Amino acid sequence: MNIENLVNFDANDFFIADISEVEYENQRVFFNIIREQFTELNQKEDILPQDVFVREYARKIMDVIEMAAGGCVPAQDFLCYIYKRGIDGLMPSNLVRAHEWGILAVSNGSKLSIERLRLFYESMFDYVADSGTIESILIKNKLNEDNIADFVAQNYSILLLEEMKIDLLTVAKKVLVDDENFIRFNYDAEQANKKVLPKLLELIA
Repeated sequence: MNIENLVNFDANDFFIADISEVEYENQRVFFNIIREQFTELNQKEDILPQDVFVREYARKIMDVIEMAAGGCVPAQDFLCYIYKRGIDGLMPSNLVRAHEWGILAVSNGSKLSIERLRLFYESMFDYVADSGTIESILIKNKLNEDNIADFVAQNYSILLLEEMKIDLLTVAKKVLVDDENFIRFNYDAEQANKKVLPKLLELIA
């Protein structure tokens, strides 16, 4: 995929073999570069004809989706952000899509989406904390208190995606609808957790 003609991103900056090794603040730099593209377009809203503005916005969203589908973790993280908040007058908030992109991003090493979906990950963190396995997780995986949460969230996300049968290309190809049922999504995640959480401890503890 040739991304250089999309929205002027630097492919060498965004396609990193293991972005989980990139510090939180540097991941924020990548995210802000993508967001700046939309900030610049927002400033043209009163200048461009409405149909042109909407078309340009849709094109940029599709550009980011294409990058995300190609494995660009900052693009996956940005889609979590933009679907969670929505775009006034252009795109409603969609919590199902936000969580799908966020979990995908975390599974690929995003630290930002862990923070963005903190409430979703909270029960998983509580489960691990209550299991009495923190010390063994630290020792087995050569972790410290600064990086254990990211490590646990990433492995949990990988297992959850497998159990819920959520994959990158399927999410990227989905047509946006206004009425996706987040209560149903959350219920399905809770049911998946009955299998995923024991597997997680078996894997990392």
